[in-house]
Amino acid sequence: MYTLNIKNNYPWAFTVNGNKIINDQGDSACLKNQGNSYVTIPEIGEMAFIDLGDKKIAGYPFIKETWGVLVRTSTVEAYYRYEGGGELTAVIDQYGTCTLSTSNGTLISIAMPELIIK
Repeated sequence: MYTLNIKNNYPWAFTVNGNKIINDQGDSACLKNQGNSYVTIPEIGEMAFIDLGDKKIAGYPFIKETWGVLVRTSTVEAYYRYEGGGELTAVIDQYGTCTLSTSNGTLISIAMPELIIK
């Protein structure tokens, strides 16, 4: 479980897991004990926070922490691993751009396909 802090500098409110909880410009939320979650940002899209538990994504052996979260958007992914209490902070600016950071663990940008056709 990890904490997700969200700060909204965007002109519209957004939802987490389908519930409006973050009002427009200047509002914030601290969501503790998160597992799988999604944030819907109007006119931008969704960010999925997928709780990986202790499963690791192949190809990143240098990341040693036990617990993981995969953050997916329509254009980029972030891979986060932590020990103990994880903490992610998402700041959405006035244009809808999200800056994701952490104070505990390893957070890197990765690329994964959205669709594989065989």
